[in-house]
Amino acid sequence: MNTLRYVFCICLLISLTNKGYSQTTAMDFNRKDCMGNTHHLFGDLDSGKIVILEFFMQSCSPCIAAGKKLEDMKSKLLAQYPGRIKAYAIGYSNTYSCASNANWVSSNGLTSIPMDSGAAQVAYYGGMGMPTIVILGGGKEHRVLGSPYVGFSTSDTTQMLADIRQSFKTLSVEPVKADITSIRVYPNPVSSELTLDINLKEDGMLTIEILDVTGKIINTVCNIDVTSGESSYTFNTSELAPGLYYIQISANGSMQQVKFNVLH
Repeated sequence: MNTLRYVFCICLLISLTNKGYSQTTAMDFNRKDCMGNTHHLFGDLDSGKIVILEFFMQSCSPCIAAGKKLEDMKSKLLAQYPGRIKAYAIGYSNTYSCASNANWVSSNGLTSIPMDSGAAQVAYYGGMGMPTIVILGGGKEHRVLGSPYVGFSTSDTTQMLADIRQSFKTLSVEPVKADITSIRVYPNPVSSELTLDINLKEDGMLTIEILDVTGKIINTVCNIDVTSGESSYTFNTSELAPGLYYIQISANGSMQQVKFNVLH
């Protein structure tokens, strides 16, 4: 009887300890990323964006797997909700330099915005293992959607997608119609010349833009009226610095992004 009582007390203590770390609202930040660009978390949430935080350990292979799985999820969401998804990869330890965090992101083929000094946020959200994924939304309520995903399983993205879509529904954000039926970008990686093949359901205005990993538009390739069906476009990439980029295609209210890598 004494042994059972002891085990029960230990389990209750663990439960209460974990509950103390459970947060329902976001921890704000207004600071620069590893490229020197300033980001205000509450400002993004107030505007109706969903923000994804991945806290990672540089020597953690599950962190890489989680990051790649999140890339797939972000791509699907951006196609439905253009411009409303923002993702950060934040080193869990304040001893990590911004340069090493940025290198971890780019070398693993990720497009999340790299940031340093994540220890305070990890403690706030209760991350007890790496990676820790936190999904934030709810507009001005600054809510934690679901709960922090500690350790992460690739199946977690199913629940993340459900939470994100429910948040958009609550904010009356409707997915855009899918007028872009197919996209092909090649060669990828590319050194000097990239080709884009697309298929559109309807005639309309087509805009093709190049974005860096922070989501900043660095080049508008074209902005023209096009007819429905298949079309192909080729543009020069020799002046782009080596690294990861997005090609963003917008047509008739629909938008999709495809990641490509420049090597020289």
